[in-house]
Amino acid sequence: MNRPAPPPRRLGLWLTILIGLGAMTAWSGISIGFSVSELVCNAAGGSRLLRESWPPDFAFLPRLIGPFLETVQIALIGTVVGAVIAIPVAVLAARPVSPNWLTWILDRNFMNILRTLPDLFWAMLFATAVGFGPLAGALALSVFSVAVISKLFSESVEAIDLNLTEAVRASGGSWLQMIGLGTLPQVWPQYAAYVLYAFELNVRGSMVLGLVGAGGIGMILETQRANFEYERVTMIVLAVLVVVLLIEQFSIAVRRRLT
Repeated sequence: MNRPAPPPRRLGLWLTILIGLGAMTAWSGISIGFSVSELVCNAAGGSRLLRESWPPDFAFLPRLIGPFLETVQIALIGTVVGAVIAIPVAVLAARPVSPNWLTWILDRNFMNILRTLPDLFWAMLFATAVGFGPLAGALALSVFSVAVISKLFSESVEAIDLNLTEAVRASGGSWLQMIGLGTLPQVWPQYAAYVLYAFELNVRGSMVLGLVGAGGIGMILETQRANFEYERVTMIVLAVLVVVLLIEQFSIAVRRRLT
């Protein structure tokens, strides 16, 4: 049996796309003042920074234990609070189980607003509202967790077997019973995987939020950078790298067991 010939390659389309991307990249580089010559001329400054950053100040490592614990605590609180709030947000944003069209539209727009604003913005906003410190970071990561988990979780809810939900409704169950008995039991493993993924992101994010005064290891990093203690900065970066890799591997292993 002869197979149909494959469609011809659209070389003209690909060339047009590549030329367009190249032109847009060149235009963007010119607009922001990107210059290869300046990079080459400033290479000496970069090499000096590298020399001042190595070797790491290992004697500074014991002082990082407390800030690291605070970073993990901020990430944990933000993940747990965000994960709880994300459940109703995700369910209402899933079209097959949302109670009505208006609720679905309003909830989807609410999710879009949360995803539009970055966690750094929320950290600065909460730092202004409640003061600098871990509380502002935990609140910011809670909002970030709601945005991440609700988006992923709503997509899982939309892919469920609707026969189970219809069976609950056909037997006289209410909307809440349909959600509790026919919807959520099908997606709990995915939900747990998304929560672990959000925690992994929040550990990284809490370090960045510390740069704006939201607590954690980021505040120590910013202090050492401002004081030009680059050996300590290198030590902090290496320590964060090790901790993040360990948490990432643990999270991946758990997610594989759940899904």
